[in-house]
Amino acid sequence: MLWKQRWLALLIWIAFSATAYLIVHGLADVYQAEAIILVDSQKIPEKFVASTVQVSVQDSLNSISQQVLTVTRLEQILDKYNLYPGMRKTKAQEELVEKLRHDLDITLERGFSLGRPGAFRVAYEAPSPSIAAGVVNEVADLFVTQNVKTREQRAEGTSEFIENQLKQAKKSLDLQEGQLSTYKLKWAGELPQQETALMGALSRLQQELQGNQDATARAEQNKLVLENSLRFAESSVSTLTRAATAAAANPAIAALPNSTAPVPASVRLRAQLNDLSQRYYDDHPEVRRVKRELEQAAAEEEKNPPAASSEAPVVAAATGAEGTPFQVELDRQKERASATRTQLQVLDQEIKGRMLERQRILKDMAEYQARVEKLPIREQQMAALTRDYETSKGNYRSLLDKKISAEMATEMEKSQQSERFTVLERARPPETPIKPRRRAMYIAGALGGLALGLALSLARELKKDVFLGEWELPAKVLVLGRISARTEPAAFSWGGRE
Repeated sequence: MLWKQRWLALLIWIAFSATAYLIVHGLADVYQAEAIILVDSQKIPEKFVASTVQVSVQDSLNSISQQVLTVTRLEQILDKYNLYPGMRKTKAQEELVEKLRHDLDITLERGFSLGRPGAFRVAYEAPSPSIAAGVVNEVADLFVTQNVKTREQRAEGTSEFIENQLKQAKKSLDLQEGQLSTYKLKWAGELPQQETALMGALSRLQQELQGNQDATARAEQNKLVLENSLRFAESSVSTLTRAATAAAANPAIAALPNSTAPVPASVRLRAQLNDLSQRYYDDHPEVRRVKRELEQAAAEEEKNPPAASSEAPVVAAATGAEGTPFQVELDRQKERASATRTQLQVLDQEIKGRMLERQRILKDMAEYQARVEKLPIREQQMAALTRDYETSKGNYRSLLDKKISAEMATEMEKSQQSERFTVLERARPPETPIKPRRRAMYIAGALGGLALGLALSLARELKKDVFLGEWELPAKVLVLGRISARTEPAAFSWGGRE
């Protein structure tokens, strides 16, 4: 069948191949230029300055692509390089911008660590090598510039946000500091941190109270001693006064003004006992000895009263000249009684002062004790205020540290020391086009023409309904005979009819 239609198949093959060759030869060359943009890592170690822009390269590239491939910028590129001149009359400007956006090929390149993108490529196809390279370099520069601006804006936005948060934290901290200060001023002396001072004050007051009680006891004892001394002195004065009165009633005794008779023993011993009582306690051996002697002298005088001759000198001493021993003793006893009264008055004032001081100490102790009892309540209140204050203080310090770090990160972004895009390899005008692939297309056209010719030839033969041989019959059909092919002068054919 193929041999019978060989000329038709050959003609179709030649015609189709020639047509394909002409079409492929007439196609315009397409050149592709590409640039490699490196994702350059941060120059300063992160342990010194941590970047505030924590965005993955994929997200950053998507965001920057939306900013770079805007309608305005793509229209500028379209007009600058006069792209798609044949489509400008039939397509709207928006369609041309969308086509340029679609034709720009942006692909990520994986880095060498953990699959992290380390670079990306920008490619574009154009009929002219210079136009393709120019468009790619234009877009690559836009990516680099826009990345710097975007990172600076994000760093400044982070810094401004932290600054606002820091101001709010400072207001809250100032408010809580004011509340804490007001509380401390209001309850000064009852605060938990003053417990040691309060216990020390209580101990000091207890010591003062003990000292006051001891001083009061001594004053009371001294008062008793002075009262005894005063009684003894008043008794001596009373005795001497009665003796003087009795002598004044006896004219015979009054005639002896210059007598030098001794002072009675009871009077002398009473004065001595008065002196000892002011210096010693009643249980002192010397005091007890003088008391015994006084009692013996008094008993002796009661048994043996002095005679008139012996009383005369006493009376004379009382009524005579001032320099007699009896008169001196009387004056001394009076002075001693007066001094004792004065001392008693001083002791009374001292005791009153001690009592007032004791009341003050007890009042202070009660006040300090009340403060100590209120310490658990103040401690709970103080803990609540302090907890909120410490939380706000910690938050303020943390925000202050973050603010300083954010400012450093912003300066790092401005100085371009952080992660940034760097054009590693700029696009160059390509020397050979990538499209069309003429050799492959020529071969494909020739093979397509051959296949088409063979197919049409087979189809033409199949339409004649010719039986070619017994192999076309079913396997169970019995062949009775064969008739050889008939040769005709006009045409030569193969096969025969059934």
